[in-house]
Amino acid sequence: MVTLNNRQIDIISFLSNKNAHITIKNISKMFDISERTIRSDLDSIEYVLKEYNVCLERKPRVGVKLNFEEGEIEKFLNMYENKIYSAEERVLFVLIIIMTKEKTTFEEIAEKLQVSKNTIIQDLKSAQILLEKYDIKIKKKSYYGISLDGNEDEIRSYLLQLYKKSTKYIQFDINKYLMECLKVDINEIKSFTESIEILASVKYSEEGLDELEVLIKFSLCRISIGNTVEYSSDYINQQKANKNYTILNECINNLNYKITESEICYLLKLFSGAKSTLGNFITTNSEVDKLTTNIIKDMYEVININPIEDVDFKDQMSIHLKVAIFRLKNNLTIDNPMLEEIKYKMSFIYSITEKILSEYESVLKVKFPESEIAYIAMYFDALFERNVKDKFTYKVLIICNGGLATSSLLKTRLTAMIPEIQILGICRLRDVESSLKQYEVDFLISTVPLVLDNYKVIQANPLLELADIEKINKEIFNRRYEKNCKFLVEKVQNKSQSGLSKILPQKYSQIGVELNDWQEAISIAAEPLIENKKIKRQYVNEIIKVIETLGNYMVFIPEIAFVHAEPTLVIENSVSLLVLKKPIKFGSQKETLVKVIIVLANKNENMNLVNLINIITKEGNIKKLKEASCYEDIENIK
Repeated sequence: MVTLNNRQIDIISFLSNKNAHITIKNISKMFDISERTIRSDLDSIEYVLKEYNVCLERKPRVGVKLNFEEGEIEKFLNMYENKIYSAEERVLFVLIIIMTKEKTTFEEIAEKLQVSKNTIIQDLKSAQILLEKYDIKIKKKSYYGISLDGNEDEIRSYLLQLYKKSTKYIQFDINKYLMECLKVDINEIKSFTESIEILASVKYSEEGLDELEVLIKFSLCRISIGNTVEYSSDYINQQKANKNYTILNECINNLNYKITESEICYLLKLFSGAKSTLGNFITTNSEVDKLTTNIIKDMYEVININPIEDVDFKDQMSIHLKVAIFRLKNNLTIDNPMLEEIKYKMSFIYSITEKILSEYESVLKVKFPESEIAYIAMYFDALFERNVKDKFTYKVLIICNGGLATSSLLKTRLTAMIPEIQILGICRLRDVESSLKQYEVDFLISTVPLVLDNYKVIQANPLLELADIEKINKEIFNRRYEKNCKFLVEKVQNKSQSGLSKILPQKYSQIGVELNDWQEAISIAAEPLIENKKIKRQYVNEIIKVIETLGNYMVFIPEIAFVHAEPTLVIENSVSLLVLKKPIKFGSQKETLVKVIIVLANKNENMNLVNLINIITKEGNIKKLKEASCYEDIENIK
């Protein structure tokens, strides 16, 4: 007999609420797993549903749909009402049950989750460990039951963290459970948030609305069992002066709950800290407004553009910064699902953003977490792209053995379809060598098969088909990243006279090593840091994994790779250096030549990358570093 797991049951429940076909790709996004896994799940679901009057319709390129008679799905799902959760999922549900009940017992929780009482006892021990840093305690009283003891604001904030860290199909169960505990319909909550948007002239992002709705549900559950947020009368009176307090007070009646003035203040905080796409719910003071303006000004100065030219963009960034500062000051969780990808793919922009924000932390009395630095880095990168990309062209040489008509047609189509490229010339295959002596090119486009050492060659049909355009644009994307970094390197250079040896001590430096394998080179480059207990050995594997997954984004200075990985594997901030005897092919997606590997190990925020760039990119220092034959040569790089 085939037994369905929790996710497969939730997929059935999800599909039963859809009246039209839905693609496997969209189901994959909903449940945060691969399309391959979804297909496997659908095979199991299809097999089990054969015993019921339920048909899983699967149409290629259209999607899947459940066809069933009324009541059949409910009958089927009732058989799977009690799910089997993993240990981590169970701990999450144990906490949610305790948080939404005035009191409960081991037996009640065990019955709800269909496990033994001893299992729940162990789960509570794990739950208490998770709660310790939030100063929330699990109270166990004989003849009374289990409850939570702690600051109500902290308890609710922690639920959101638990929720965000869980998978999408577990989030589906959390929402379902919360609605079972409430006396309101989900549409009433949606109507409430929509009314706020209209009256306050603000539009929240989908992510912001999801977050708001979960916290509203949870808050109402807590209120229903007598757990309310409490603020001082002075704070409440201060918030009442805010026009948005009045808006919330007017709309709250639709929820049919008795909401205290303190709870309205709490909701005001939630709506003020939610991510928006238009307008915002915040009334900030003049100091925050001024500091926000200064942060944006610093970013504009890095790329030397006039902020007046980007008024709308400046306003968007200003709104984001104000919301971010508000969230940080009010202990609202900031999460960024793209954090690690941004840190690797935009490492230099991330470092510059980190430096700019760090200069305002003491005045704002906040500490910008990595997740928020990454969000601001995205704005900075977008700003940079909008204002600098037109300055970049990509020099191309065309190799064509056809006649004048063929080469002219290809040149005309390339110019029309890909305006970023600058065609330096057209030559025959036999003239390539002499042409390359004449031109300095970014890459070559050839109508015939051609392989050249140290040059990227893209083969294209003389008629320039769609696939050819995609290949060329992909290469331009890679080249753009390199050009972006080089441009920014020049902008952030300073007059610091500190030498390279201060950042790269001799015991962490290896010069003149002969190797052929890039993975081995990374391992050897990091070995001094492992031996001196600066990083864990797994850090090397993570660096290699990042390069294999995301590509060579860390090679933005020719032949120099700045490699790094997850900071949790760093014991102490440090940097190591490996200068190879001769360049090697580096990476697995897009190979590039590398002669120098610098391992960046940052446990917490520092400016190793920017400081290194400041020194290395000074006149002649790149060449000196690549040609170093002993540590004395490194000491002379200042």
